[in-house]
Amino acid sequence: MKLNLVLSVFFSFALIPQAFPMALNFDKRRFAQEHTAKAEATYTAVRNISLGTGKEQQAGDLSGAMVRALLAKAPTCDQQDRADEIIDLAIEIGGDKKEKLIKVAKTYRQLERNTPKAGQPSELCKKKPRHKELDGLVQAQDPTGKGKDPDPPTHPKPKDPKKPKDPEKPKDPKKHEKPKADPVQTVDDDDDCDDDDDDDDDDCDCEEEDDDY
Repeated sequence: MKLNLVLSVFFSFALIPQAFPMALNFDKRRFAQEHTAKAEATYTAVRNISLGTGKEQQAGDLSGAMVRALLAKAPTCDQQDRADEIIDLAIEIGGDKKEKLIKVAKTYRQLERNTPKAGQPSELCKKKPRHKELDGLVQAQDPTGKGKDPDPPTHPKPKDPKKPKDPEKPKDPKKHEKPKADPVQTVDDDDDCDDDDDDDDDDCDCEEEDDDY
């Protein structure tokens, strides 16, 4: 009996060192981002701004959905969808409260979301928000990580506009004309006497003198 008790205690102590490493190997997780002071302020603002508007129930349901959208297992675009719904509520209420709720929506859209592991970036939503006020806004990433989206949205790069071709310059007609042949110069017989030298003139004079004799 005593031997069995001793063996039981011995095996128990032998298993403890093996159990501790397993417990210590759990990955650190990035949780509780849905309950940060900044996040809680957005939920409260949606409820408080809606008081006295007849939209209190709608605002309460929306604030609860805003919390769930920041959880690690929430669909990728839930946070953006909730921000769009805050702006929907702002448009319905109108007045001065409209701008206040739009500001809350923009703040909420940029809150950090939970991730399964510390340092792991949360995936970005690839669809366009319904309201232009949210264009270009994405959630913050865990500052302890690299902050890169594991599956970034792929948008085709716009093609460079084709440069208009230079207008064709008019061709120089002189370059394409065939060279004209030089005109043939003709000499009249009547001009022979004019072109002769002085000796020819002398011959003419002599002939005239012979006629006199």
